[in-house]
Amino acid sequence: MKKILLILTALVLSQMAMAQQFSLPIMPEKMWPSDYAKYETDVLNCCNYLLTADPAFNQPKHEECISFLIRWLSGSPQVSVVLSSDLVDSKKEDLLVAYLAAWTRHALQYKDDGALVCANVAVEETLRFYETYKSHIGKSKMTEKLLKQQRKGNLPAVVAKAIAN
Repeated sequence: MKKILLILTALVLSQMAMAQQFSLPIMPEKMWPSDYAKYETDVLNCCNYLLTADPAFNQPKHEECISFLIRWLSGSPQVSVVLSSDLVDSKKEDLLVAYLAAWTRHALQYKDDGALVCANVAVEETLRFYETYKSHIGKSKMTEKLLKQQRKGNLPAVVAKAIAN
């Protein structure tokens, strides 16, 4: 019992430490397309945070990261996310954020990969996120269907079909 308590305490402390590791800059209202590259490291930090931190934990930092990521994605010429209602349950904000963060992180780290590769990575990461934080997110029928397809090995075909549409 003491070991479990110790492990849980260590997990909570590591989450708190991660939440404090970075601060986000303020982006100016008007930016040139070339200005977005300056924020890539901050965007990657946000994506990493959003994909690893419990959405119920440190809500102000979570909301700050979401706002920063959305603002950067809205004007960035480097990354264009393809959204499909067949790949992410947009009714579950945490899943949508995980999808955006996973796509963005992969697109920035592997600039030569196309939309299909980014979509596959984003869906896989979103499913992992869902399984980890399902108790906070709540059940998503659509995501459960994607998990079944993943278990059958059909997920790449599902993603390819959704991206082609």
